[in-house]
Amino acid sequence: MAETIDSEIDVAQLIADIRAAVAKREAEGRKSLPDVSIELESLLSNPVDVQDKPAELSPIRLQAEFVSSADDHYHVNDLLKYHDHIFIWNAYRAILKREPDGPGLEGLLEKLRSGRFNKIDVLAALRYSPEGRSMNVQIDGLARPAAVRKLYRVPVLGYLLEMIVGVLRLPSMIRSQRQFEEYATAQAERLAGHMNQLGHTNFRAAETFSRQVSESLSRKIEQVAEEHRQALERQREELREEHRKLAELQQQQALSLWREQREIIGHISKLRDELTARLLQFNKTSKAEASSSLVDELISTDGSRLDDLLASFTENFRGSREEIKEGLRFYLPLFKSAGISRDVLDVGCGRGEWLELLKEEGIEARGLEINGALCEQVRSRNLEVIERDALRYLRGLSAATLNAVTGFHLIEHLSFETFVELLDEIKRTLRPNGLVIFETPNPKNLVVGACNFYSDPTHLKPLFPETIQFIMSRRGFHDTRVEYLNPPPGSPFKDGSEISQALDSWFYSPRDFAVIGHKAS
Repeated sequence: MAETIDSEIDVAQLIADIRAAVAKREAEGRKSLPDVSIELESLLSNPVDVQDKPAELSPIRLQAEFVSSADDHYHVNDLLKYHDHIFIWNAYRAILKREPDGPGLEGLLEKLRSGRFNKIDVLAALRYSPEGRSMNVQIDGLARPAAVRKLYRVPVLGYLLEMIVGVLRLPSMIRSQRQFEEYATAQAERLAGHMNQLGHTNFRAAETFSRQVSESLSRKIEQVAEEHRQALERQREELREEHRKLAELQQQQALSLWREQREIIGHISKLRDELTARLLQFNKTSKAEASSSLVDELISTDGSRLDDLLASFTENFRGSREEIKEGLRFYLPLFKSAGISRDVLDVGCGRGEWLELLKEEGIEARGLEINGALCEQVRSRNLEVIERDALRYLRGLSAATLNAVTGFHLIEHLSFETFVELLDEIKRTLRPNGLVIFETPNPKNLVVGACNFYSDPTHLKPLFPETIQFIMSRRGFHDTRVEYLNPPPGSPFKDGSEISQALDSWFYSPRDFAVIGHKAS
């Protein structure tokens, strides 16, 4: 319910009060439609200060008001003078000393209006009911007509008796009809005069009410406009604060990237100085000795210790085997829906998590890996792995011999030309409708694209998702699509605002994406 101040009118409360007053008075048989109009005029005039307040109208009643007998003694004519529901209401109050219940009132009123009962039947039904007998209210003149009414219900005899009584009472009924017509005409004249006076009174009250409502609405509109202005101002302040925080965050991120870049440049400078020193040393030695020494060093260092270093890097930075296997389960439904159970090649299989997961699902697969240390780890788990360059191996395969080729965190290590050659060889060796999957870091996540990506020294450059999808489509793969995977948890940007959505997309979008395609049939 709307609250009001000063002289404002509470319309909802006003309507509720009117309805309650009308229902109560009409149920008691003390108010008619004109009385409800008078009640409306009274309720409208009370809350406001109205000049030239209209004169009070006396209530109009078409039936006399019921007065209870102190000694519980009535004559039947005391009750027969009432009509319709007011008659039943007053009969309950006189005989049963209570207000009628809903079913009782409706049942008797329906019988009375249908002609099956007359007023004597209603009074007799109440007086001689168990409740009426317990109240023991005396009603003179009821017993004889009630007994006659019972005789009317006797078959044949009752019908004849009712006809005889009707003929005998005909003069009395005609006289009563004339009296009723005169009474109805007088009541109609009285009602018309009262309605005319009431219409004038209600017009003035409605005019005052309309003026008060208009003033109240004007004040309410001004209040709402002011609240709206204040809310907009608060939103502007919040937006300015969000912009300030975003600027600070961008500044911090840029500073962090600059520091990392300086560290990388310093490391490259150090490597360049070491290489220059070694070249100078090489010039000082004989070509034969230098060549033999360099070959031995490359074989021992780059061939074994570099493999061990990269294998150790994978163990520390890639994540645990259990975490990797759990993330790779996303791709299993693709193999099941395509009915692939054998001839799967995983290029750059690393520690073999994907090969192990496929073996657990009953899918025959083999891996390719150029790192000898990682190959040893894969073989120790009884998984098939081939230590060979991917392009060289694929070129040695016959056409249409594979059902699927996968590469997880592989293509970011390849040059553009090598990647295109790899796609061509995969297309040649796949069977019709064969499946190809590549997963790689997602540069749309700024933390990944500008920072984490460069933690692996063998990464070349981040790859844009739609670019990889376009290249695969142009090299003959169809139904290609991009899937974004592994979103970081705990994003603080979830309040639904535009700025928060942008920040969430930049810093908490999925860390990886996969491009999935099929060879045409």
